Amino acid sequence: MSALGRVGFWTVLLTVSWCLLLERPGIGSLLLGVLLAFGIACWLVRDDDGRRLRPGVLVRLAVRVAWDIVASNLVVARQVLFHANRLQPAWIELPLRLSDDARVVALAAIISLTPGTISVDLVEADGRRRLRVHALDAPDPEAVAAEIRDRYETLLLELLR
Repeated sequence: MSALGRVGFWTVLLTVSWCLLLERPGIGSLLLGVLLAFGIACWLVRDDDGRRLRPGVLVRLAVRVAWDIVASNLVVARQVLFHANRLQPAWIELPLRLSDDARVVALAAIISLTPGTISVDLVEADGRRRLRVHALDAPDPEAVAAEIRDRYETLLLELLR
């Protein structure tokens, strides 16, 4: 199990334990329990290399992904409704700096959750890993690849310290 999976497991286990200890758990105590459990799990759990999950980076990544999903929905709706004849779809090969499978899967999920892009395949050749992505509108495929690297892969690389 990856470090992220172990943090999730311990967060759920500690939150349930917290609620069982309370006489009358409410929504406020549940939220407090989740926050405390997540903090404790991030502090305790380490990956195979001894690195800990950085909760601040995880929160920044979650906020960025949520914002990008909303913004991309609006952009894709505008493109499809008003500029459908000017769309320039493209296949993009994204070279990966991520080494572990859990973060590669997280990046692929983020790309697929964001409207206008979908991750299709993980290609491994010559000892290098690349993610194959289809973009609905990519006049400059290299710019789209750079944006994915800058917005998501960089934070995923910082996620463990």
